[in-house]
Formats: sequence, C-alpha cells, structure tokens
Amino acid sequence: MTPPVQAGALPEHVSWFALSLAAAGTQATQFAVIKGRARDIPPVVIVAWTNAVAFTAWVTFFLMSGHAFAAPRSAWPAIAACAVLVTGMSGLLARASARGDIGVVGPMLALSPVFTVLPDAVLSGTLPSSLGWLGLGLSVVGTTSLSGGATFAGRLHTLLRRRDALDALGAAFLLGFLGAVDRWGALALGPPSYLMCTHGATTLLTTTIALCTTPRGLAVSEPYDSLSVAPTILALTGNLQSDNSPSDILARRGFVKFPGRVIFEVVGQKFKPGTGAPAQ
Repeated sequence: MTPPVQAGALPEHVSWFALSLAAAGTQATQFAVIKGRARDIPPVVIVAWTNAVAFTAWVTFFLMSGHAFAAPRSAWPAIAACAVLVTGMSGLLARASARGDIGVVGPMLALSPVFTVLPDAVLSGTLPSSLGWLGLGLSVVGTTSLSGGATFAGRLHTLLRRRDALDALGAAFLLGFLGAVDRWGALALGPPSYLMCTHGATTLLTTTIALCTTPRGLAVSEPYDSLSVAPTILALTGNLQSDNSPSDILARRGFVKFPGRVIFEVVGQKFKPGTGAPAQ
C-alpha cells in the first residue's frame, strides 16, 4: 500500500546520493564519538538523549520556519513501529560501536539494504533496480571477506562468532525494516513532520526504559549551571589540568581558570581534577 505523497515530501531533483553520503558521514562520526567518549554510558541512555536532542531540533525548526505540521492521523502505526525499531537498532549499534571494531561494525551495518527489500516491496511497492541488486550482492561478498578464510561458509562462521559483528548484524536487520517504515511514513506525512513525531515517540520510549533499568544514567547527582559548559568541554578534549585550570597550551594563549564545575555524569567518573582528560 503506497501512501499519498504530501506537499512536504522532497522534490525529485534532490540528490539522494549526496543525502546518503551525508548520512554515512554522520553515522561514522557517531561511531567515533561513542568509541572514544561514551563507552561507559548505557546504550539506551545514549539513544534517549540523542533522540531528545533531535526532537528539540525539529520542534525548533517548525517554530522558526513556520513550516506546516502534518497531523499523523493514520500514520501512527508507522511512528510506533519506528520508535521500537530505532530503540533496538540504535541500542545494538551503540553497544557494538563502544566495544567492537569499527572496521567490522561499519561494513556489517552496510548490509541493512538487504533486509529492506522485502518490507519495502510490501509497504511501498518498490524493488531495487538491476544496479541495486548488484550493489546488494557486492555488499554481502565484501562484508563476509572481512574475516578471511578459504570458503564463504567458513568466513561467515568466523565473522558471526564475534559479538560486535552480531550486534551490528542485528542493527542492520532492524535498520532494514526501519528504512521501509521510514519511507512509508515520510511519504505519508512529509519528512519534517514524520521525523519530529518519530524522534518524540522514541524519546518517550527510551526514556521510560532508561528510568526503569538505569535511572542513574539519566540523573545528574549535583546541580550544575551554564558555567559548567566550558570546563566540561575542556575536560572532554583533554584541556583541563586541575582545579579548572586550562592546559599549558591554552594558558600560553591567555586562558585563565574557569568558573563552574565539571559535569562528571558527562565526562565519566574516570576523570578527576588534576588528571586531564578521561582515561580511555
């Protein structure tokens, strides 16, 4: 069943290749940030906060631009399905990124289009082109070659023994279905309205899960104010030495001691005044 295309849908001249490349770039950035700075944060907390930020950004977009908001109406099932799929997919991906090899996680996630074919055909009535089928085949062959081995079955068996590979494969499976649901929802509501609704629903779902399972992951144990922003960023980048004093490089540039306290819930408990950046 193909939904009616709303006025908010993207025009045909939009370069989907450029959008896909930009999405891949942001995904790679997420891999690096989680790997380097968020290993100790529970995955569900990461998903809750990132979706809360995205929801806030879309609300701001509607308020500032005057763009018409399309009421969900019959698209609520797609929004609910998206929230569940994003929660599972992002949680698995965050865990794989934090503990695994990004060189394995990335290619495994690239298999997601393989799992999109069937649900996309059912929801939107579309199938890959000849070039698309070729790309799917190459992605499967390229991913299985990561583990080496003499035979295809042997390479696949070796790869699937890795925990990070299994997490990434699970994320790719969910992302495949998510892609089909997103296509249907974006065509029905227009991307801005659909994304605001789905980010909001995902925020509610993941926040509820996080409060029930890891309540301390969302809570800040001490009150902080806006003065904590600068020292926290410096601590994350390794430029805070002790007692909020800047690093030697910044001190030579004229920086002085910063007011405010470091937000330890952000930088991690491994950071202590006088030790520099959080231990990796």
